[in-house]
Amino acid sequence: MGVNRIIYIRTDGNSQIASGHLMRCLSIARACQELGMTVCFLVSDEESLSLLTSLLAEKEAFSVLRLKTAVYNDMEQELPELLTLLSQSANPVMPDSDFSAADFSMKDSVSANILIDSYFVTEKYLTALRPFAKTAYIDDLQLFDYPTDLLVNYDVIPDSAAAHYKAAYQNAGKLLLGASYAPLRNQFQNRKIIIKEQVTDILLTTGGSDPYHFCLNFIGYFSEMSASYANTLTLHVVIGKLNADKNALYELAEKYPFLKLHENVSHMASLMEHCDLAISASGTTLYELCALGLPTISFTMADNQLTPARAFEEAGAIPYAGDIRTDKDKVLRNITDFVTRLSCKNDISVKNTGNPYSYEMRKSAHEAMRKLVDGNGAIRIAKAMLNL
Repeated sequence: MGVNRIIYIRTDGNSQIASGHLMRCLSIARACQELGMTVCFLVSDEESLSLLTSLLAEKEAFSVLRLKTAVYNDMEQELPELLTLLSQSANPVMPDSDFSAADFSMKDSVSANILIDSYFVTEKYLTALRPFAKTAYIDDLQLFDYPTDLLVNYDVIPDSAAAHYKAAYQNAGKLLLGASYAPLRNQFQNRKIIIKEQVTDILLTTGGSDPYHFCLNFIGYFSEMSASYANTLTLHVVIGKLNADKNALYELAEKYPFLKLHENVSHMASLMEHCDLAISASGTTLYELCALGLPTISFTMADNQLTPARAFEEAGAIPYAGDIRTDKDKVLRNITDFVTRLSCKNDISVKNTGNPYSYEMRKSAHEAMRKLVDGNGAIRIAKAMLNL
């Protein structure tokens, strides 16, 4: 008799909840599927259902079920319905779901796990689930000591903070802590950039928006830098969906040959691989840049970006230029200095300064970043789910 493992993933993504929850859960779901597990997503509303469905690749065999009693910000309300679903998981035919008897052989038993990714989870909610399924939770807030069988927190954790993190999760069974568990998209797995002798292409991304007009401000600095490098540098700017400066950026692109704009980038890894350096707002993108080993400097423009930006710097992976909200000129100078130092020509004048070549500095940064994040966090989480 075999054992089929069902992985329920309870998450949402709507106008109130960032889509990043869905994205990271999809990465884990795909890894679970590769290991032979059956995945069923559970969401609370039509908006989450629609968004998740739109993110699925063609022919992906994931079931998506909207819980009828669920409210995204009051998860305890869905408990009776969810517990009923989990208690039925041992039955090959599960009513009110997309599964059928064909999914499981009658001679096989079925074991259910559930992964929760929501900031609205409560201690009561998690405690109620444990008699019915092995539970896992993705945390990045440390709101309380989560009673769960598996706890995932992929923060960059400096050595100085390691003891604090472990102490915060006394009620959890197995802990997966640190940046090596970052569940990145498939495109960031098992690939890395090639460090070239000379820098030619530089990436700039601010995420979905650019409320402090960083791109517009930096382009002015970059135009002077480009001239000093005989116009051999190209700046690739990713325009987020909420970037209010879009029209102004396109006007500048007509003026400056070095400026290349990118919208609706579906395969960010390919664009990153084309570049030699990156400038990025703090956030999930820093993990992706580390996975490829693209030497990067970060900046912040929101409170929730401060801690990760400083952690990446303390880990020796990505230097932090500062907060654009409090000292714009300093941030721009720090970034310009970073790009200048790591783009310098490998000629005799550089040798005589006693400073390392820009190539060696970029190679060192590449290795430090790859050591911190290798892109295989999702498969590590999936294996841990399988072994619960």
